[in-house]
Amino acid sequence: MIFFRWLRLCLNFLLAIVLFLSLFNLNLTVYLLYQAYGQLNIIINTQSLSSFQTNNLLSVNQKTNCNLVSEIKIFSVDSLKYKPTNNFNSIYNQNNAPVLWVVTASEPYQLKEYLWSFPLLGKLSYKGFFKKNLAQKEFISLKSKGYDVDLRQVSAWSTLGWLNDPLMSSTLNYSKGKFCNLLFHELFHSTFYKPNNVNLNENLAEFIAHKATIQFLKTDTASLNQYLIETKNHQVFENFMVKQSKSLNSFYDSIINNSNKHALKLAKLQNLGNQLNTLPLSKNFNISKRKDLINQSKNAYFVDFLQYNSLQDSLELVFNKFYNSNLAKMVQDLKGK
Repeated sequence: MIFFRWLRLCLNFLLAIVLFLSLFNLNLTVYLLYQAYGQLNIIINTQSLSSFQTNNLLSVNQKTNCNLVSEIKIFSVDSLKYKPTNNFNSIYNQNNAPVLWVVTASEPYQLKEYLWSFPLLGKLSYKGFFKKNLAQKEFISLKSKGYDVDLRQVSAWSTLGWLNDPLMSSTLNYSKGKFCNLLFHELFHSTFYKPNNVNLNENLAEFIAHKATIQFLKTDTASLNQYLIETKNHQVFENFMVKQSKSLNSFYDSIINNSNKHALKLAKLQNLGNQLNTLPLSKNFNISKRKDLINQSKNAYFVDFLQYNSLQDSLELVFNKFYNSNLAKMVQDLKGK
């Protein structure tokens, strides 16, 4: 069993390397080889969830989340009609260190994302790095070309079934609801993926994961209520950002020929940040951090929200009108496509 698992892993990497080297874009080939090495390094150093629990002193919350993984996976297949996968059967101990950084970028006077092209995956509006210095190099390169750029850490990702994705140890610190949401989100990517359409892929994963988490936690009232409280702030903030994105594009159209457009843009973003103080957000929601990110990453920060949240109202309408709030039916239809 172990032999065939590693044989499959080696064949996948061999296929990936052949694909990479068949390209004529040297920079892309080097990047993809770095990514393959980074992913392989993580997978080689994973361990089973039971071994991780035995060899580490875990908090009650961490143990609870460890034990939830199998329940979430079974629920995703049996109750939600996800495709079965071998993802999250193992865990990578980060030792509190970040593992992956993602760069996104946007045109400076238009909310238009910068796209990278990859074999098989198509065009993506983000680029991941297992080495922070390489992510920073990409960040600086795009900034020098005039783009608005965002650089952030991520706690999970999906290889879309190519490999058996491990759990990242840092996610065990999440609340029960947030942990469920994360796994439902990433598992959905192995059920549905449409090349060249990041917004659709991420919006669907975001929508399905939220509904799935509520459904999964319906018998755990305390955890469900905590999750709904946690998500309320984020939904208010995300709705604000999506709404402001529309007004930003109109604003940029109105100043595009203005010689003072850079100063006008900065003032507009400052004003948008100040509007956060008027939102019905709880005191523990870090408004100042969001203001800083708006001023630092500018359009790239708004593009991030459109990538995950711009289609939520439309998906809610489809979910209620065409599927009568039947999440499994919706997932089944998407899986068929």
